[in-house]
Amino acid sequence: MTTLKISIDPGSSATKVAYQIAGGSTQCFSMSPYCAEVPIDYPDQTRLDADAVYPHIESAWVSDPDGCYLLGNSAKKFYGSEVRNHDRKFAKALYKVLGVLSHVQNQEHVDYPIEVGVLLTFDEYGTKELLIQNLRLATAALEYCGRSQSLSITNIAIRPEGAGLFLRGLPKNIKVDSTRVAVLVIGHRNASWLITENGFPVLEESVTNNLGFRWLVQEVKSRTGFKDEISLAEMIFGGKHFSRDVQAAVDLALPAYWQQISDFLAEQTATDFVVCGGGAALLFQSQLSDFFACRVGWANNLSRAVVQSGIKDKILARRFTDCYGLLLSLGGNHG
Repeated sequence: MTTLKISIDPGSSATKVAYQIAGGSTQCFSMSPYCAEVPIDYPDQTRLDADAVYPHIESAWVSDPDGCYLLGNSAKKFYGSEVRNHDRKFAKALYKVLGVLSHVQNQEHVDYPIEVGVLLTFDEYGTKELLIQNLRLATAALEYCGRSQSLSITNIAIRPEGAGLFLRGLPKNIKVDSTRVAVLVIGHRNASWLITENGFPVLEESVTNNLGFRWLVQEVKSRTGFKDEISLAEMIFGGKHFSRDVQAAVDLALPAYWQQISDFLAEQTATDFVVCGGGAALLFQSQLSDFFACRVGWANNLSRAVVQSGIKDKILARRFTDCYGLLLSLGGNHG
């Protein structure tokens, strides 16, 4: 069957998307993480004319009988549009997923059955059935940018962050059916340590916390008074356009952040192999390689494939590895 496969990582610093149509080349793109509920009649143009062009996804909105949500930069000015530490990511993930599916289908002018994969933080993985139920309910009466949108979703795979790295990011010589493997993901909000043994998850030894990159951003923000958290995060991570006070705050906070990460990891049980992912993990690539007594990997095969798909920024490509790996796992795809 001809299908559209889409993998979505509704991250707190960016929503990352990888998709493939009918076995063709893989496409990747990212968008701003903002998502905000607005009154159903808020958008300036609630229904597009038949020949009107859809707005850019950063200015798009989705609606169903339960409400209307702006996506991307158009939602930035609304209070609560950012995912905060105490928010449940899956609640906004629903509308991000609906928006992404609608955008890709309309941009590519296809109406194929859709296989979709979504990554959730480990502490929210238990909400997967609720997300699946809500996705199916929403597609029954969905509008995208004021126009009725039909989505035929044949399969929904909700996986914990790190699943793509485990499923498609391990070296070929790692025999998962006889190995104890850890997946370390340090994202914007959370740091997660996921354990598998002989190919099966060990839930009692897997854990997530609030030691994502936001910990460092909050420290710098408190020392400098910088207001826009996402912009500050991009500035710190990119290492460019630092003012003197931001640079001084980063120099003070970065060692403290690594101390938090290393203390967390020191409490975890030993493994045979660790695969690392998430943007913040790149800040400590040498420290992590030195910290673990076992072998450490970075899913380089996936980051190279992401670059080939069109994401030329090598740092962003690293941040895509989990999402890309999940795409390759959909429908038994071994591409």
